[in-house]
Amino acid sequence: MRYLLCLLVSIPLLLFSQVTRPVATNISGVVDYSTELVFTDAFKMCREWTTFDAEGSGPWDTGADVPMLDNGFPVEVPFDGGTGKPQKVRALMVWDIDTARPEGKYRLIVKGKGKVGLQFGADGIFDCPVDTLVDVYGNVSLSIEYSDKDDPIRDIRFIYPRYVHSFESQTFHDDFLDFLKDFQCIRFMDWLRTNNSNVVSWSDRSAYNFYTQTLESGVAYEYITELSNLMHKDPWICIPHRADDDYIRQLASFLKTHLDPGLKIYLEYSNEVWNGGFWQHSEAAALAAAAGYTGTEWERAWKWTAKRSADLFTIFEDEFGGNKRLYKIIPSQAANSWLSNQIITYFEDPQYNPGGVRADALAIAPYFGGEVAQDVVAEGIVSSITVEEIVDRMEASLPVSFQWMLESKQVAGDHGLELITYEGGQHLVGTGGNENIEELTEKLIAANHHPDLQDVYCQYFDYWYENAGGLFAHFSSHGGYSKWGSWGIKENFADVNNPKYLAIRSCVFEHNDTNSSYNEIEDDASLILYPNPSAAGYFYLKGNIDNADLRITDLMGRPQSYMIESASPGLMKIRTSTKGLLLVQVTKSGKTINLKHIQL
Repeated sequence: MRYLLCLLVSIPLLLFSQVTRPVATNISGVVDYSTELVFTDAFKMCREWTTFDAEGSGPWDTGADVPMLDNGFPVEVPFDGGTGKPQKVRALMVWDIDTARPEGKYRLIVKGKGKVGLQFGADGIFDCPVDTLVDVYGNVSLSIEYSDKDDPIRDIRFIYPRYVHSFESQTFHDDFLDFLKDFQCIRFMDWLRTNNSNVVSWSDRSAYNFYTQTLESGVAYEYITELSNLMHKDPWICIPHRADDDYIRQLASFLKTHLDPGLKIYLEYSNEVWNGGFWQHSEAAALAAAAGYTGTEWERAWKWTAKRSADLFTIFEDEFGGNKRLYKIIPSQAANSWLSNQIITYFEDPQYNPGGVRADALAIAPYFGGEVAQDVVAEGIVSSITVEEIVDRMEASLPVSFQWMLESKQVAGDHGLELITYEGGQHLVGTGGNENIEELTEKLIAANHHPDLQDVYCQYFDYWYENAGGLFAHFSSHGGYSKWGSWGIKENFADVNNPKYLAIRSCVFEHNDTNSSYNEIEDDASLILYPNPSAAGYFYLKGNIDNADLRITDLMGRPQSYMIESASPGLMKIRTSTKGLLLVQVTKSGKTINLKHIQL
């Protein structure tokens, strides 16, 4: 151990020795009813404020305007929301997730002067400020009954039982992190609420300190970079279709500053602009028409995709001084290789790409089984068909997806691009009213849990990696199955025997020889940082630290300077001039034995 001033070189937390089957995951949108528990603080996933009449009469949601502080908390409660009656607010948490809701005592922390109440799956009225433990036995509603305008309620935490003592030093849920460790890339399309986005300017983005991250503007980029840096995963960013050039430039600057320089940034303009089911299709076509582009609505949408992709790539290259850290994607429809060729041809046209910026990949979504549910209904066999027969039909549909892969690979190769997927997996769902046939839905969900599906998925993955392309981005991570689809590779964290998850483990992960330092963390409860928080500019590290190495970073993964002021067996005094929340990593014999946070 050397006792001197240290400025560590940034060393990636995840080093890949050999990845033969690169894989990404789309992660589910952050909503109060998600079975994917992202944060250690459930309040970060609460629903936006619902307003109601203070005296208790009137509808569940009065739709009143809430006068807010910058972080989204009401200026005062009750308030005049323009309804003619005093208003209060409530927020829903851990809603309709019985299979995923953690049991035990949650920690409720409220700062400011006022009164809050818990309803439905928790009980109590609490004078604030408050810091207490509460029992949770179902869906939870938290209401602000009173908030003093001179010292308003300005911070609420609702901590899952596992983290009541560690939430200040850990942003993300362990099970969420553990799920991500075997992927090489994370697609944040749903985190950013890309589909039907209203975001235009940089000021429209979500703020890091806002009371919830379930906003229509998506999750704050600070959380995206924090997660990417912590797990050392390449982030895949989907740019809102209406985002202006300043938004793109500000985002590029932010990512250049805050993202670990060892990570690549996957860049995609919006999501499925070719798909008439999303607002971005018609709105892109309208923007194209305003710019003087001609053609049908869908042709203008393709041209606008090419033009804004070129703008996006050019701005990022300018900001980053080149494309070494960028991976630039042209998205298209898997079932239509002609369309892919058309969009790329527009992209290569100087009319839409005057600077001649180049792309790296064509991305498609080669789902399989998409017609199975509709065929079952059309043939009148909903009641008679077995779950095993549905899985057999899914397997029989694979050659269609395989043909899409090969045709898309040909187009990509003709233009010097790699072929990747932005989404993929099964597409077993009723549509056109068929989603309302309960018996059909039950069988489709059962098929997504049937053991035979594991082999079907392995055939699918094998064909992709052996014949078609590179990175495969599965859709999606965790989510409850319903009539709207069974998209999650698992329904919740505990669904580890899901055949789709078993398939990706055995037929993708096990092909990759990776060395994940996150996966090798061995928690040592004897390691203690104190005082925590510390306002003195130093702290003590106590425990089994002899012959250990130390690394200190901020939450963005950037190394911070520190000095070991004194050391004795099992005890070290460390001084740093850095302020804020820091990550302290202790390593022995090449293995991380702990990751702890300290507030300075």
